Amino acid sequence: MHPEVAAIAKTPPAQVGSPAHGARSRRHRGFALIAALAILVLLASMGSMMLRLTGVQQASSSTAILAVRADLAARAGIEWGLHQAIATGTCPSATTTLALSEGALSGFSVEIICSATLHVEGNQTRTNVALRSHAEFGDPDSRDHVVREVGASVVL
Repeated sequence: MHPEVAAIAKTPPAQVGSPAHGARSRRHRGFALIAALAILVLLASMGSMMLRLTGVQQASSSTAILAVRADLAARAGIEWGLHQAIATGTCPSATTTLALSEGALSGFSVEIICSATLHVEGNQTRTNVALRSHAEFGDPDSRDHVVREVGASVVL
């Protein structure tokens, strides 16, 4: 065996409390501290990313609910306009605005635009009523702003 290798092999391991053991243990503690900090940074960034995604998901589901409510408000405007047209035989007026204030449609503004045309079928005069309902919620500059438009026509 080479004399230097034999000398290293005969060297006893550092005893606890010896200066050689303290230097080695401090190095290991330093590495463990760096690893712990890296793990903490990784976990914190994952947590913040999850919070951000949750907020985006919540906002998009809120907008989807408002969009469905806007569609229902526009359909309610069409139903109102059809009822008025059937009851009177023509358009209730060229433009009517309804401010909905009850239930799930509270806060929606619905504008119903109606036009009527007369045409003759054989010996009968018929009225074609065309309706367009425009429902809107929120200020145009807000995140909660939704708009839906629905149309329908009926021959009376």
